[in-house]
Amino acid sequence: MNSYQTNPYLNMAALDQGLSEVQKAQERQAILCILNAKKAKIKARHVKVTAQLKAQKKKMSEFAAKTVTANFKAGLTGKAAQAAEQLLSSNKFEPNLKSPIK
Repeated sequence: MNSYQTNPYLNMAALDQGLSEVQKAQERQAILCILNAKKAKIKARHVKVTAQLKAQKKKMSEFAAKTVTANFKAGLTGKAAQAAEQLLSSNKFEPNLKSPIK
């Protein structure tokens, strides 16, 4: 028999309960650390995707301003060609690319 169990000054039930509470607190802390690591990973991916989308948006705007405008000029004449050129080369024409990661 264990000497701790026969010691009248030790309350084994209280010690077991205290140990259980400490273990639960450690588990909660471990879960919070895992969640924070996952959140940081998602945020890093969000930043990366946002930068890629900005680069793609710039490419698309440049393509619309140059290539598509030149093609419209070849196909359209007069005011229609000028209006298409103004619209496509203006700052108003920007693709709306949003990151799916929040």
